[in-house]
Amino acid sequence: MKIDLPIDFDTALSILDFLPMGVCIINRERRIQWANKRIVNRLRNKDISFYKNKHCFREIFRWGRPCSDCPAMKALKSGRVEHMEIKNRYKGEWRHYFVTATPLRKGQGDEDFLIIETVQDITYQKKAEEELRRLSDFNAAIIDNAPAAIFTLDRKGKFISVNPALALLSGLGPVVEEKLIGFNWLQNPYTVQCGLAEHIKKGLAGEPFELLDFPFITYRGDSGQYVNLRGVPLKGKDGKVECLLCIIEDNTEKVKARIQSIQDAKMSVIGRLMTGVAHELNNPLATIAANSELACEMFQTFKSANVSEDEMSELREYLEIVQEQAFRCKNIIKDMIDLTRKKGFEIQDIDMSGCLNELITLINFRKKKIRLNQDIAGSLPHVKGDLNAVKQSFMNIIQNAVDAVEGREVGVIGVKAYACDNRVMVEIKDNGVGIHDELVDKIFEPFFSTKDTGKGVGLGLTLCYEFLNRMGGNIEVESTLGRGSLFRVTLPVYTV
Repeated sequence: MKIDLPIDFDTALSILDFLPMGVCIINRERRIQWANKRIVNRLRNKDISFYKNKHCFREIFRWGRPCSDCPAMKALKSGRVEHMEIKNRYKGEWRHYFVTATPLRKGQGDEDFLIIETVQDITYQKKAEEELRRLSDFNAAIIDNAPAAIFTLDRKGKFISVNPALALLSGLGPVVEEKLIGFNWLQNPYTVQCGLAEHIKKGLAGEPFELLDFPFITYRGDSGQYVNLRGVPLKGKDGKVECLLCIIEDNTEKVKARIQSIQDAKMSVIGRLMTGVAHELNNPLATIAANSELACEMFQTFKSANVSEDEMSELREYLEIVQEQAFRCKNIIKDMIDLTRKKGFEIQDIDMSGCLNELITLINFRKKKIRLNQDIAGSLPHVKGDLNAVKQSFMNIIQNAVDAVEGREVGVIGVKAYACDNRVMVEIKDNGVGIHDELVDKIFEPFFSTKDTGKGVGLGLTLCYEFLNRMGGNIEVESTLGRGSLFRVTLPVYTV
């Protein structure tokens, strides 16, 4: 299609002179007839008459021969507007141009057919496209090579993309895309059973979520798998959720290792208490043996003589002592078993006075040559929490205090408990080695320990911190190197 100008030719040229792109008019031989200011400004000679009847490819693009797919010649043959992208070096750098050739009829004869050639610099657009492509390829490479499973769900909960790591996590292998693309995860019974479906629904409603150590159930119905799962709603320009990005990391081995480490830490504490417990059991057992022997001897006298009231009273006293000491042994052993038993986290009311006094009896401070300053209010309000967790937390802190004063000429440990503003405060203070200022903030970190190798795995205070926080409590520490430490624990008062 050739264009007939409805206006004066010179008027049309003046209009073309102000277009934000290079415009030139060439004839059938590709010789320049006219060029606008944008073209002239990029040429060596600023006088347009200098380029009259010179080849466009030689002067504008500085090529020695025409383009192999010249849009001007194509436009003459087809009678239509033709396009072409050209890459050309200009001022020391490669630039990209979008060239459009439009057939133009100035008069009535064939010799009046000209071509309007527009040259638009699209270098920045090409660079942006290339950068976008590289970024897209880079992001795709990250997703495809990420160790975590990454996938997206549409607004109905169907899979719309998956990465290779999901093939390994799901156990589907190379058929992961075939099996999952289009599959509705919200309708999977195992997703519903483990409670994950509710989180997915919230994510699709626009609420981001993160699940740590989530007990996951696979599509086969297998349990015992733990994952870290993050859901990120991806929104469009209108603010509506278009899909949900999910990132899953298999954390099963780490969780199992942590559970085992916690159990090992418990056993480590128990092992270090065995000497004191053995001594505590030895005393009541010796008492039981002595009183049992006395009772047996008295029974022998019953065979040869009449039994007086005083003798019966004495025998009763021996038997009561035997019973009392036997129950004491039973309670000591029960407390030790409770500390090692794996139980669920159960919130109940706890008598802190009784609990602390009970724990203190498990440690033979006298044998360890440690002076105990005990100030536990007898009328402490009950607190709420898990009994085994509370016992283990305070046992860890007290045992740490024992270790801290070990080797001191006069080791002193103070245990103080009192009520304050609907909370129970427990302070455990020692005059031990203390903790360096730079290390105080790290003592609650997993596997961090200031003790010598072989004296714990560094999980005791981590467990204390975790347990107390789960019960709504808190633990703080004040310490001076060489002068001792103070651990302050707060727990909320139990209310029905």
